[in-house]
Amino acid sequence: MSLRPTLKSPPNAHASEVLSRSKQPIYLQLVAEFRSNIAQGVWAPGAQIPSLEELMAKYRVARMTIRNAIGILEQEGYIRRGRGIGTFVQAKIPTVAELQIPSNWEETVALSDVLGTESLFDREDAIAGLPDLGMQFNGNYAQAYRYLCRLHVKDGVPYCFSEVYVADDLFKAHRAAFLKSAAASVIARIPGLALHAARQKITIAGAGIQSANALNLNVGDSVAEVRRYACDDARLIYFARLEFPTKFVKLEFDLLR
Repeated sequence: MSLRPTLKSPPNAHASEVLSRSKQPIYLQLVAEFRSNIAQGVWAPGAQIPSLEELMAKYRVARMTIRNAIGILEQEGYIRRGRGIGTFVQAKIPTVAELQIPSNWEETVALSDVLGTESLFDREDAIAGLPDLGMQFNGNYAQAYRYLCRLHVKDGVPYCFSEVYVADDLFKAHRAAFLKSAAASVIARIPGLALHAARQKITIAGAGIQSANALNLNVGDSVAEVRRYACDDARLIYFARLEFPTKFVKLEFDLLR
């Protein structure tokens, strides 16, 4: 006699009810749903996907809504349509290069070294204060900071939008390096500079107008917002607020480390 428990599906609202909750067009919600089906193997590579009629019945939406969603997936290279034979998942599914979000300063520098840096806006004058750090800090601040707005790319793909504040005296002493490279990379290579504190906070947020434009997203699209700061022995010398499109983000931890 089997002792395996019987698994029951949790109660769910019908798909059409869930789709109606969002202000996002239904066909775009279905694009996300279908991408998820492919990513999770519900629609396996090379397999035929359900027919238009089956999808219409399942999601209780119009034929044109399904067609629009399928059309986007085809443009993105996830599926292929054959006249009279149906629609199939591509044997080779498009993938994106995932980025492991740093969990320490060494990893932060390593990621900064890998991603290219493009300047979007570098403020010429120093500013007296910083925006809200959004996390615990009980130390001292520098007298002034220099603001740098950057886009970080890899193989031509925008991976990260960043707003960075560097202690003004540190910026002036290493101006050429800060204007050329990511701030964390520069700070890590300043002779004699030792960090005495560094902290990071990660939250899921919506892209704003400026970051959405830089990252080729829609305003409000999901991003991983990373806030981090670093201090020398006397004050906070670096603060950054970064946004990564969530499709690139990976968080993996050794739970026994």
